[in-house]
Amino acid sequence: MEGLMWEPFVGPPTSMPECSNCGAQVDESDNFCSNCGEPQTETARERLNKTIEKRANEQASASGSTSQRDELISRVGYALGFVFVLSGLSVLPSVAGVFFLLGGILLFPPIRLLTARVFGSPLKIEAMAVLAGVFVLLGTLLFFLL
Repeated sequence: MEGLMWEPFVGPPTSMPECSNCGAQVDESDNFCSNCGEPQTETARERLNKTIEKRANEQASASGSTSQRDELISRVGYALGFVFVLSGLSVLPSVAGVFFLLGGILLFPPIRLLTARVFGSPLKIEAMAVLAGVFVLLGTLLFFLL
């Protein structure tokens, strides 16, 4: 028994390929890794890239690209809305505060979208601004008169 060394049995070499991303074993027929989703073939990688690009284009066209003008109007609406809401809160014990609050809330862009539930389509930005201006003017008049 001298001269014999014990060697552990390693077994036959595995022929299953490993994922290049996470190292998990994948079948040769797999297009994607079941562990991390990494494409395992060039064809799968190209299909994935095409699908991602298609969905990105669909989302971009569905959301509609907002112009710089619309973006500016939205930001100004938020800014003025917050100013009027804070003004309304500061004079709220007075009746004028309610009108300031209403005018400020009307300037927030999501409120414009909510008008579509009542009227079937959102009111125009200009109409919302005029309505908010009327509320703020009424609030100002009531503040100085009462």
